[in-house]
Order: sequence, then C-alpha cells, then structure tokens
Amino acid sequence: MSQSIPALMRAVQVDEPKGKLTWREIPVPRPQPGQVLIRMAAAPINPSDIGALSGLSYSGERKYPFTPGMEGSGTVVAAGGGVLPRLLNGRRVACAALTSGNGTWAEYMVTAAQLCVPLKGKVSLEQGATLLINPLSALAIFEIAKHGRHRAIVSTAAASALGGMILRLGKRRGIPIIHIVRREAPADLVRERAGEYVLNSSDENFVEQLRTTARKLQATLLLDAIGGDMTQQLAAA
Repeated sequence: MSQSIPALMRAVQVDEPKGKLTWREIPVPRPQPGQVLIRMAAAPINPSDIGALSGLSYSGERKYPFTPGMEGSGTVVAAGGGVLPRLLNGRRVACAALTSGNGTWAEYMVTAAQLCVPLKGKVSLEQGATLLINPLSALAIFEIAKHGRHRAIVSTAAASALGGMILRLGKRRGIPIIHIVRREAPADLVRERAGEYVLNSSDENFVEQLRTTARKLQATLLLDAIGGDMTQQLAAA
C-alpha cells in the first residue's frame, strides 16, 4: 500500500441495533485479492441505511460494531490481487459496500472491485455517490417489465427518489405508472412531477380506485416498498 495512506481513519460506527452513531478512529483496511481500497468522497443516506441502523438487513448479516453506508463514491487508492482491481487503481468510482464488511460512511472503505463503476469525467463525485442503488433499481424494474411484457406498473415508492426515477422512465418508455402514496402532500409532489395516475392509500375508496385503475391500465407488475396489508391489496387488484 502507498505510504500516503494513513494507518488510521475516521468513521461513523454503530455498536448495536438502534444504537447511537459514534465518530471514532479505526484502522484503515487493506484490500484482499479481488478488492480495492477507496478513499471516500461522498455517501448518501438511503432508506436502506436507516433500516440497517435499526437492525434490519437488505442483503446480509452485519457484525457489530460496523460502519453504515451501502453506496458512495471516491478514488481507488490501493488494489488487491487481480486484473480488475489493478485496472481501477487511481480511478474515480461509484461503489457499493460489501454485505459483510464496513460501509461507506468512513474516510476509506474496502470493497470488491466488481462493486465499483468507473465515473466518466463529466460525472461529479457527488452525482456518482447515488449512482447505484436507486438508478439501477429503477432500470431493473423496466427490464422486468420489458421481458415480462407488462403493460403498466404499480409503485408504492411514488414520492421517493426511486419513485421519481420510475416516473420519468415510465414516461420515456411509454409504460403507465400507478403511483401510490399515503398522504396528500406526497400526492401533490408526484403530480408536480407530472405523475398521471396518483392514488392515496388513506382515502376511503382507495381499494376500489386501485382495482379500477389497475384493470383499466392492465397493470401486472408491482413494486411494493411498504409490505404488510398493502401487498395483499396490490395483489388482489
């Protein structure tokens, strides 16, 4: 490893589910074969990160204490063994954290080279920090729609960043989206984004509105970010 890489780094860590975040110094990790060390530049706070702080896991078990953060961006400053790590060395990348290791809320992070995407010069590190989770999820939904020949999609992530991306992609690709919110303020937000079919699950006649709209548009693909009773209502519609 380069002598310019310090032995210690500052990181945010949590010691237990729903525990307080702690700002501390920990050793800078070393990349193993197939891995890279990234000097982090930016990292967002996604709903999945909030879930991880509460003890929920989207993709694996974490050992405490751990550094949160599922995605971010930075510069690869050291490479473990392998062709791909060496190709990424010195490059600016968007990156995702390993499911079993520390995350992006730190000065440095080790992750698999396969979880990094090189950034073009016109893409800032701030933009790159949010490149993976929401955009790729939105694109994946439309790939599923394409291969399954779904004519319309129901989304309960309507007012979120992901929901906004799905709205724009739906218009671009000519696939209607039924946007479901739980309050009127988010409904107004979705309409301001030019959402055409917006339903409020708090309305008394929501179930009937959902059934009628889903049948009208022949919606057969669901993106459910809520779960519980909502999943059954969506499936029934």
